[in-house]
Amino acid sequence: MTDIELLSGRARLKAAKAEAGFFEHPPEDRIRRSIDHTLLSAGTTADDVAILCDEAVRFGFASVCVPLNCVTDARRSLSGTEVKVSSVASFPLGASPIPVKTAEVRWALENGAEEMDVVLDIRAVRTDDKRAVREDLAALRDVSRGAVLKVILEMPILNDAQAVTALLLAEQAGVDYVKTCTGFAGGVTFYHVALLKTAASDRVRIKASGGIRTYAAAEILVALGADRLGTSKATQFLTPLA
Repeated sequence: MTDIELLSGRARLKAAKAEAGFFEHPPEDRIRRSIDHTLLSAGTTADDVAILCDEAVRFGFASVCVPLNCVTDARRSLSGTEVKVSSVASFPLGASPIPVKTAEVRWALENGAEEMDVVLDIRAVRTDDKRAVREDLAALRDVSRGAVLKVILEMPILNDAQAVTALLLAEQAGVDYVKTCTGFAGGVTFYHVALLKTAASDRVRIKASGGIRTYAAAEILVALGADRLGTSKATQFLTPLA
């Protein structure tokens, strides 16, 4: 049995036990503080962003995640609050050349973003081009020094070996989070988070995203090891702060 098969087996067992209800239930406040309140729709307006930011403050979420052209709107709306501004780059395909990808990150950070969710070079991951993946990661870490960097792996289209390899390379590059997926190629599963948590060291954190619509799902994902949850539905399953 290979190392990947052993990791996969452990992760499947953890995910199955959690789905069956055998897990330690995290407190609601922990789930609340894990939320990246997300709005990545085409045509998002300044009014949409203002509503999103108001909700994030009222509910006590970690951040809002908005398109690049909404970063300045979010920064204005969240001035004086503890909620962070997050944006995306090379989203959702991860197909941008490194200079384009890093330019997006640089622009976002210069205009008020504090956290960046960036899609990794998924083609390089799928073709086992480790050199290209390392170059992508090194450039992203370099341009985002001082900010929180979350690298998106797009796990629904990766096999376990590809996902774990990408995770380990991201860890070596010093990224802050690995994120399961964009949601455009499929949503997160409990197994995705269990696999990442089983393979990762304490140097990197995990963000789950894509199709998180219920408190029950959020609870299991956090119990399995997700430190952040990217969702647009959190106000539907959590209550505002008193």
